[in-house]
Amino acid sequence: MAIDDHTIHLKPETFEALEAEATRRNVEPDALADQLVREQLPTARAKSMREWLDEMRELRREMPNVDAVKLIREGREELERRTLRWRSS
Repeated sequence: MAIDDHTIHLKPETFEALEAEATRRNVEPDALADQLVREQLPTARAKSMREWLDEMRELRREMPNVDAVKLIREGREELERRTLRWRSS
């Protein structure tokens, strides 16, 4: 399969940043641009609901356990304390 080259126009500061990053990674700017664009494009196959749920389960596992009611109550108490201090000033 033949590979066609295409031109993408970048702002000068964007191209400078691309060149700097390519130099840092020791790759050509064209190769880095191709990699970065590919990483941001949606995949051809959408994730299944099971895959999505597994990812969400893993994300939740990494999150701290938070008691939302306690958190709201503490926030309200703090707000009341600040209001009382403000009114008594």
